[in-house]
Amino acid sequence: MSPQAAYDWLHQELSKILVAPESMPRASGPPELHELQTEQANPVTQDMDTLSTLEMCRLINAEDRRVAAAVEAITPTISQVIDDIVDRMSQGAGRLLYMGAGTSGRLGVLDLADIPTSFNVDPMRYIALTAGGDVTLRTAQPSVEDSRAAGAADLGSLLPTPQDTLIGISASGRTPYVLGALHSARVHGLLTVGIVCTRPSALLLEGECDYVLDPLVGPEVIAGSSRMKAGTATKMILNMISTAVQVKLGQTYGNLMVDVHPSNLKSTARARGIIRSMAASRAEAYSDDELDGVIARCGGSVKLAVVVVVSGWGVPLCVDALERRGGSLRSVLEDVRYETVVRVFV
Repeated sequence: MSPQAAYDWLHQELSKILVAPESMPRASGPPELHELQTEQANPVTQDMDTLSTLEMCRLINAEDRRVAAAVEAITPTISQVIDDIVDRMSQGAGRLLYMGAGTSGRLGVLDLADIPTSFNVDPMRYIALTAGGDVTLRTAQPSVEDSRAAGAADLGSLLPTPQDTLIGISASGRTPYVLGALHSARVHGLLTVGIVCTRPSALLLEGECDYVLDPLVGPEVIAGSSRMKAGTATKMILNMISTAVQVKLGQTYGNLMVDVHPSNLKSTARARGIIRSMAASRAEAYSDDELDGVIARCGGSVKLAVVVVVSGWGVPLCVDALERRGGSLRSVLEDVRYETVVRVFV
């Protein structure tokens, strides 16, 4: 039997006799640290220090395959979270806020950092905070997560309103900084969402969250190293939420970033490519410089430039068309293709 076949057999047999996290009885109160699923020793990896490098890589990869299934199991709840966020943000004032500590905080910053440039949206509506401030993005400072008051104060500094959404990120579900922020958010009437990779959790039992997203990834490859499977699950969920929110807010056309801000060589080339792919034969007449000129006349808006090139209308008329359609490029292009724009403006 090959090492990989032996591993697969062992993994299958252990799964039959181990208690699945979702079937474990709920505790009467918040679990202690040593009781968390992410803190348990993973029997599948207990001898990993005796493996070859290739076997070790395959072992870690096999454990990572559990993550997608754990996230898939909670997608119905994730979809509800997305719809509620969109309801708030579509009104024009709502913000999407992430707060976490350590790896959880860094993942929040990572997810939101590119949203403003990828979708040309106001960066002040997408804010991620990490316990201890930006210095902890590079250097771990574990003690900064231990204050509920600090979490509440950091949220308070953003002057939260009921139109905002706070996603508190804590793999263990017991981080004081996150719990304090969620309690304060609840008091201020925000939509509150918790991301945690264990069940039950203090985050769930304290009842401060409208939604709890708790993918059960099981014990980590290295006991307690929640930067691994729990971190991967967290990143998948945050990517899913932030991406779907932008799509539902009309910031894409299909899977194209039609609101990308052409701020460097790569994004400028991407903007030209989007226009050419959507304008087809009309765009063939434009050189790169000419397309750049159209984008410039449109104030850097690729979406507006697409309408200008496809329709042949002037910029003011295209602006009006987009405004009347709530920024939906698909709706405007349908008007253009079926020559119904006159009826839209009546």
